[in-house]
Amino acid sequence: MKLDINVPVSGLDLASLLHGEEGLFLCQNRGQNYITVAKTGHSIAFGPTPIGRGIQQQPSASLGPEPWFVTKISNSTEFAEFRLTSSRDVR
Repeated sequence: MKLDINVPVSGLDLASLLHGEEGLFLCQNRGQNYITVAKTGHSIAFGPTPIGRGIQQQPSASLGPEPWFVTKISNSTEFAEFRLTSSRDVR
């Protein structure tokens, strides 16, 4: 299955959701956001890397697994293209 940009999908196994995909993905699980890069031959080439404020919660075994919500945000696999640079020339 090829995912379209800005069309969310969900499932219990992140690697399976990204199998055969290539691009940059926003992944969400238990209220936490992650960035993940998938490349041909690697369902998860980079990440999942948490973004935003971390969620402090203790997972409960009685709740069972939580689904991943995955949205493709770019066809590019270069994560560096999306980083905001905070360094400025200060003289």
